[in-house]
Amino acid sequence: PLIARANAGLKPHVGHPNYSHHVGVSIPFQNPDQNGFPQSDEAAELMNIEDRICAELEIGNQSLFAAVITTNGMREFVFYTSNPEAVQTKLEKLKGEIRSHSVQVIIKHDANWNTYREFV
Repeated sequence: PLIARANAGLKPHVGHPNYSHHVGVSIPFQNPDQNGFPQSDEAAELMNIEDRICAELEIGNQSLFAAVITTNGMREFVFYTSNPEAVQTKLEKLKGEIRSHSVQVIIKHDANWNTYREFV
């Protein structure tokens, strides 16, 4: 099973040349249920993590929050960014501050916004 939440408001910006890098921030669950989803206590922690990541990455519209994908024991927050180097630095700092969960990051060129297009 998979649950996706996508920011449909970004449709007019798909493929914008200033936001050509996909940022995936994955958080593996500590104790997923039988379907691979978080239990209620962990879901609250994940919402706090989401808020922290968004607050940091969206400053000055440096990154656009595109989607959240929950499946198979993990949640991935998807952004598109204009400054992958700055995002990497910010996420390395957050990795050290978020103690409740492991934070995994992937940044790749995705000028066509292929990940976003899969869900919108």
